[in-house]
Amino acid sequence: MKPLSFTMIFLLLLLIFADCSKESSKTGVLKFKTSNPLVSGQKATNQSAIYGMGADNPPLTGQTTACRTVSLRLTVGDVWISKGEVKVGQPDNLEWVRVTKSTNTQAKLFEDISFDEVELPEGTYKSIKITFKNIFYRYCTLVSNPLVTYEFLETMGSYSATCDPNDQSWAKTNYFGPEGNHYLGADGKFAMAAQGEKVAPVVVESGKVAVVTWRMGAGATVPCTTYIIDANNNRQWDCGTDSMDFECPPEVKYMWDFIFAYQ
Repeated sequence: MKPLSFTMIFLLLLLIFADCSKESSKTGVLKFKTSNPLVSGQKATNQSAIYGMGADNPPLTGQTTACRTVSLRLTVGDVWISKGEVKVGQPDNLEWVRVTKSTNTQAKLFEDISFDEVELPEGTYKSIKITFKNIFYRYCTLVSNPLVTYEFLETMGSYSATCDPNDQSWAKTNYFGPEGNHYLGADGKFAMAAQGEKVAPVVVESGKVAVVTWRMGAGATVPCTTYIIDANNNRQWDCGTDSMDFECPPEVKYMWDFIFAYQ
């Protein structure tokens, strides 16, 4: 009886492993998109109309100019997703699956950024990795006259850093997970950048379209007021010389978040 028992167990294990292998080969569709609730489903302005506008802004209104930040024009290079979890103090030994088919090098308004749908292995994905070019533009409308618009050149490091509009360098990669936004420190381990910029678990299933919505302002619908301080009194925004101050409503807590749903 023993040989027969071992044979039956062996056959049973083969069936189990075969079934698991079959299950792991299933795939689902992931749709990654951006959302800017501040423009209420409308474009902040025509993309072609503002391209390069930062070099030809209207004059600032005085030593302090109050405007409302309603969008950003930035370059998102690539997006990856992982079943692993980004954790403070751990190295980047996660297995990443690329969402973008090729590296983007064109700056766009956040709400105009789009991605192709991709097919991914089934499973729960917990982390997202995104690359940005170093420079970007803050798109603002004047508080006293919303028809007057500005684009203020900044860098990913700080608005106080000197900016070069021809800069083609890439900023530090952003690693988003359930605990927030991270970066890789000098020691090669994850460090926290912003705890509130979290990723909801993304469950990819066969026969379904999983949608990840990357939201500007983490879903806030009321813009922050941005005060432009004209330090050299030339009535122009000079990145690295002038400064900014911000007044945000209570609902504005984080710069980004990522929510998940099925289409």
